[in-house]
Amino acid sequence: MSKRFAHIIMAALMLLGAAACQRRPLEDPNEVVKIAIKVNVKSVINVNANIRSSIKLYNSNTTLWEPKISQLDPKMMRVLVYDPSSERLLTQSFISATTSDEDGQKVFAGNLGISHGDYNFLVYNFDTPTTQVSYENNEESILAYTDEISHAQKARLLGFTKAGDADPYAGTSIHYEPEHLLVANEKNVRISPHDTVVVVETVASSIIDTYYLQIRVKGLQFASEATAVITGLSPSNHIGNNIRTVDPTAAVVFDLHKGYDESLDGENKDVLCAVFNTFGKIENITSDLHVTFNVVDTAGNLLQYNANLDTVFDSELAHLYHWLIIEDAIIDIPDPGNGQQNTGNGGFQPTVDDWQEEHGEIAL
Repeated sequence: MSKRFAHIIMAALMLLGAAACQRRPLEDPNEVVKIAIKVNVKSVINVNANIRSSIKLYNSNTTLWEPKISQLDPKMMRVLVYDPSSERLLTQSFISATTSDEDGQKVFAGNLGISHGDYNFLVYNFDTPTTQVSYENNEESILAYTDEISHAQKARLLGFTKAGDADPYAGTSIHYEPEHLLVANEKNVRISPHDTVVVVETVASSIIDTYYLQIRVKGLQFASEATAVITGLSPSNHIGNNIRTVDPTAAVVFDLHKGYDESLDGENKDVLCAVFNTFGKIENITSDLHVTFNVVDTAGNLLQYNANLDTVFDSELAHLYHWLIIEDAIIDIPDPGNGQQNTGNGGFQPTVDDWQEEHGEIAL
């Protein structure tokens, strides 16, 4: 072999090697599209609208709705991008920059670099300590939920304090009250190869229902602490398609407050009331909706009152305003005979060594 021929072979091999080792970016810059996500936060029923204005709290300047209203002011949104055919998560981003639209509604705006194609977008607020999100890698499976409360928390909230006390809610899955989760879904968004900037505008609304609960009370001055447990509710939501889970059902626990309803007839307008959040009532089935009122009197006795809520949830007030008004029953708290009357606003800070239980049934 001549030297000239050898040099030609070596030069050809070097050219082949250079071509094989050429580096290319994972995403061709010519194919990357700038996505502008604009998310408008929508109002939620019975939180900033349809508030029952006749309700007043004793010795308090606050309202029952303020904590729920603050949950509708998120600080950060998470953007998830899914493949519509496989429902697999492709990429994600977080946006926190905000503006306001012409109606004064908060709008989140942010950018996302992505190649052309068809995509599903899922956006939700990323600042809810109690409402958690799991299974994000699949659009159908992604789930919003709250944790189940511990035995110690049951004891504190529901009135059994000793280690040996029987759990009156054994077998009942009691969860934390969820915070509002604002979710937006945009399906089958097409980005063509000729697009350079695509603006995806969507509206986020809450997957959480807010309700107002009220029952009349006689002897409210003898109450020191009160909670309510509502059973037969949805425990979670598959937010990719906004589908509530229904089996098994769950319960939610929340504090009650001392108040009075100026719209009630008669001299006694005292009520126990609360505004609470839930993943929702399970539609189209009888889900055995019950409420248990746990009232601790000024002597430290635990009194429990039970009522069925199926008809209350199906009332006109519930459908129109999310008001659960138990109209045909009164909780009667007897004088415990210890000479003490709690005149606070439902701040409810009893000192209790032993619990005595009294049970009553509310007939609706």
